[in-house]
Amino acid sequence: MKKLFKLSVLSILLAFTITSCSEGKLKDGTYNFDVYATNDLHGRFFDSLYVSKNSFETHEYSLASVATTMKEARANSTDGNIILLDIGDHLQGDNAAFYYNFIDTTSVHIFSRIMNYLDYDAVVVGNHDIEPGKSVYDKVTKEMDMPYLAANAIDTKTGKPYFDAYTILNRNGVKIAVIGLTNPNIPNWLSPHLWEGIEFEEVVPTLEHWVQYVREKEQPHFVIAAIHAGLGDKESDSKENPSRFVAKNIKGIDLVLAAHDHQVVAEKFMNGDKEVWVLEGGSRASTLSKANVQLTVKDGKVVSTIVSGESISMSGVTPEAAYLEHFRDDFLKVKEFTNRPVGKLNNDIASHEAYFGSSAYIDMIHTLQLKASGADISFAAPLSFNATIEKGELNYQNLLDIYPFENQLYVIVMTGQEIKDYLEFSYASWLNPNPMQNGHLLDIKLNDKRKRWSFSHPSYNFDSAAGIQYEVDITKKEGDRINIISLADGGTFDMDSKYKVAMTSYRASGGGYHLEQGAGIAKEEMDSRLVARLADIRELLYDQILADGSIEAEKLNQWKFIPQSVVAKLADKDYQLLFE
Repeated sequence: MKKLFKLSVLSILLAFTITSCSEGKLKDGTYNFDVYATNDLHGRFFDSLYVSKNSFETHEYSLASVATTMKEARANSTDGNIILLDIGDHLQGDNAAFYYNFIDTTSVHIFSRIMNYLDYDAVVVGNHDIEPGKSVYDKVTKEMDMPYLAANAIDTKTGKPYFDAYTILNRNGVKIAVIGLTNPNIPNWLSPHLWEGIEFEEVVPTLEHWVQYVREKEQPHFVIAAIHAGLGDKESDSKENPSRFVAKNIKGIDLVLAAHDHQVVAEKFMNGDKEVWVLEGGSRASTLSKANVQLTVKDGKVVSTIVSGESISMSGVTPEAAYLEHFRDDFLKVKEFTNRPVGKLNNDIASHEAYFGSSAYIDMIHTLQLKASGADISFAAPLSFNATIEKGELNYQNLLDIYPFENQLYVIVMTGQEIKDYLEFSYASWLNPNPMQNGHLLDIKLNDKRKRWSFSHPSYNFDSAAGIQYEVDITKKEGDRINIISLADGGTFDMDSKYKVAMTSYRASGGGYHLEQGAGIAKEEMDSRLVARLADIRELLYDQILADGSIEAEKLNQWKFIPQSVVAKLADKDYQLLFE
């Protein structure tokens, strides 16, 4: 593993001095403690919505419900053996996080205050926690009373972790090590200026190093790997989703807390002759992960470790009144900001229309991107699965519904052939591989547990284009579906010519792999391709509406699925399965 934190010499020295680090042996007997964890909160700090939606004024669950559960757990713990951790992605996804990231930047961040109020023991950095930028995550690091963990986020100046690598918790003499790691795929998703001076190492080699280091230096009785990475599978080391692989294969770990892919899991794997649990609690405080740990000590050594894991649903848990009252002023500030008038939308838009052809929703984004950047061509995808915005007065919440992520607008140079290949790649994840045979236009699947249909791939990767006239033939094989007829103004589109293309910073940074795997553009080429870096796309939308007083969401009708007689039947079927 490259740049292994320049700690190899220190590790050797520690091997000879670990006896001096011991705090003394535990007395013989049985020791119990409980580990609770939240993950992927995405700013769901409050149960109340800032804007009512069809008489729906409260969320089914929020961190206020977790506050209730933790208050009860601590009250029922006679010896105080409770640990509470957060496994990342908390600084993005809700108006409260946005407000304290970018609007009120002088007050102590609401997330910092909530973590301190709820007495968390450690917090892990998620990929979305890098997204607000260095000024935000550095500020939060200083404000929290507990460590911010990411052992694999390496400061390029020092060669050491930019955040804390681990923390040691003590419960009645039992030493619990928590090693935190963030998602190493951050450079593929976020603009480099957001993580300048940091490199992200992969989870498995980093964790192997730090487990050995912590075991030697700290001599803990129990080791937790708290990873902002998804589950993956137990047989393969996935860069983005390695948690099951970690549980099964890395020695010296007693518990794995996962995140990132928003799944609810409490499962165990055999790691040699030892059981290792993997816990993950969905997202937005829907589920609280819990592990009960029982250690048996004999002759000063741990001779038995028994862990039992469970997922505790927060649905139906009454929000804690004291928590809501404590943060009432914050809620009201965010609510006032959210309801601030912006301007008018002159016609209804619905994001679900974007999956079936040219739509007013996506074409409004395309038009904005082309106008703001002066680019020849625009790429954009639906970022809200099923949002409907009715014509009339818009507030800031409407803008968040239209464009929920903090993506900047980038312009890069691409050839005509690369643009065509990019679109082939995009529609390959969007369209059913064999529409005529399978009877579906879109690549969708039925979730047996939830009894509902959903896309097989993330819809935020379904890029369409504007600035060109093209057709997508669903009867043809992958790689041969896109026929670019002309530029939007009727001019010739040339496969060998170079064009300025507007896209999100997420996509330009490698998100979705459209550029690398689709267009065949190596990541190392991106700096030379970049010709413009503009403001946040939602900010551009906000500025335009403020300047004009209103916005018209017009369909451009620059692309379509063909043959239309077949497409119409399949589209109607898939629409009913997904949205009715």
